[in-house]
Amino acid sequence: MGVMVKKLGSLKCEVRIVEARNVEIKSPASTLFVRFYLSAGDNREIEVNTREICSKSDNLFIWDQSFGLECQGSEAAVEELKQQRVVFELRRRRKTSFLGKSSRSEVVGRGEVSWESVFESPGMEIERFVVMSSEKKKQVLEDDQKPVLLKIALKVQALETETIIKKEKRIEKLCVSCSSRDCKSSNCLDYEAFA
Repeated sequence: MGVMVKKLGSLKCEVRIVEARNVEIKSPASTLFVRFYLSAGDNREIEVNTREICSKSDNLFIWDQSFGLECQGSEAAVEELKQQRVVFELRRRRKTSFLGKSSRSEVVGRGEVSWESVFESPGMEIERFVVMSSEKKKQVLEDDQKPVLLKIALKVQALETETIIKKEKRIEKLCVSCSSRDCKSSNCLDYEAFA
């Protein structure tokens, strides 16, 4: 006879920040990073930052950095997640000359993606470029100017509910000679067998 232990199902959400394109760098002594916000339920958010990097080629910044979050997979939690959006901020930080300390960061652009679009996509994963719009002013792009783009990937994986049956260790006394459990003979030897 076994004991049944049930484990609740869960969702694994993965956010991958791939690269940013068409970013104009005004100062060579500045770095870029991405900050994004994930819903933690009850109107709370988790703020996550990528590492800060400098451009290795013209207007291209590559992170290829992944972040994972596991959450409860109940129907109510899934429906709540579908209503949420991931907000991405591309941020710039200038290095100040005083002792090489960093200054506060400023938003270069902001974009968002809904989790519902991830749930509705094949395999519950997407990879796309998000146009990062500037908050300061709604810029009208010149003919040769390209919008700032952030390439991201989002994935949701449903981890199945596990049912574990633990077997109890049972010790039985069996007679070696006659293989009976109830042997009372003195010339039969007893030994322990594990079920």
